[in-house]
Amino acid sequence: MPTFTFKARNQSGEAVVGELDGDSVNSIKEVISAKGLFPTNVQIKALEVSSFSLFQKKPTPKDIASMTRQFQAMFAVGTPMDRILSILARQLQNPSLKQAMIRIHKDVASGTRLSVAFRAFPQYFSPLYISMIEVGETGGVLDKTLREMALILQKETEITSKVKSAMLYPKIVLFVLGAVMWGMLAFVVPPFKTFYSRHGAELPTPTKIVLAMSELATSYWYIALFGGIAGYWLWKRFSKTALGQDWISRIAFKLPVFGRLNRLTANARFGHLLSGLYRAGVPIAHALAVVANTMSNIHYANDVLAVKKGLEQGNSLSKCMEQTKYFEPMVQEAVSVGEKTGQLDVLLDATATFYDAEIDDILKNLATLIEPILLVFLFSGVTLLALAIYMPIWNLSKVILPK
Repeated sequence: MPTFTFKARNQSGEAVVGELDGDSVNSIKEVISAKGLFPTNVQIKALEVSSFSLFQKKPTPKDIASMTRQFQAMFAVGTPMDRILSILARQLQNPSLKQAMIRIHKDVASGTRLSVAFRAFPQYFSPLYISMIEVGETGGVLDKTLREMALILQKETEITSKVKSAMLYPKIVLFVLGAVMWGMLAFVVPPFKTFYSRHGAELPTPTKIVLAMSELATSYWYIALFGGIAGYWLWKRFSKTALGQDWISRIAFKLPVFGRLNRLTANARFGHLLSGLYRAGVPIAHALAVVANTMSNIHYANDVLAVKKGLEQGNSLSKCMEQTKYFEPMVQEAVSVGEKTGQLDVLLDATATFYDAEIDDILKNLATLIEPILLVFLFSGVTLLALAIYMPIWNLSKVILPK
């Protein structure tokens, strides 16, 4: 039986916090109310990760997708739930996921609902995953929701893999550029400083800049290393704040090349998720809330929530989308036609699939598309180094043979 944490207030209005074991949030609220308290927040307690698991590899989306396909295949042929969970717990390769499945199997065997057991591991299973299981469990269509979930995870895994593959080339180029520049700063540029200081000559400005960078890279490398680590840490902290998420989400849709890619990816994900949830029988308002909760871009998530709010006020989906900023025209048209024909899930999925193909085209040509950006970096770095090295050479006659 899972453990829930709760916050409540007593008759005097004082805050009370604690933990209780139960089958569901509602049962915990009933227990709290029976004690004369007013529950304000009840949620399942996430299981703590054991110390040795800190050194274990976290399951990837590919691991979760593979497990879901196996789950669905066994459930579809009528395998009892207890046996399904037992088989999954034995054959899973990832140690962390294996440990989680052992606990889920134990909880379900003791009478805990499947969705509640999965909810104890939010670090592995997203809100979307839990919602799909809960809908399938409640509506008796678990086979259908698992199939939809497996397809959604597979599509997202494919897109993530393609993005990583496409980014390999620019990463290699930038790494080589950085290595060459460091080599030049450490071994090529410093001799000019010694030569010019011996003759009491003034160095050109580009050479001064590069020499300062060289001094930092050689004599004060620990400062550069500490600065890099501190900068990375501050960036991670900033990206988790509300201001950071707002800024990153806004910039993500405006970047050259990547802005279009991010926007198409968000719309494709919206189409796949909403169509999958709709086919699984999830009420459209709840489906929109689930989709918004899984969107990484805050501004796109806010658009989805705005549509949900408008829908609850009695407006149509298509009308609500007209007031938003980030839904692509094809998505809006698909929703409009889908509402009229009763084929919302079919048209949304078809539109998302079309965007998948467009995303594939962008990823295949990503190296070509970002070449101008890479060339700017390369040209800037090479120009600075060339000026820093050749300007002193051009001035050698003035240094050696002064007038």
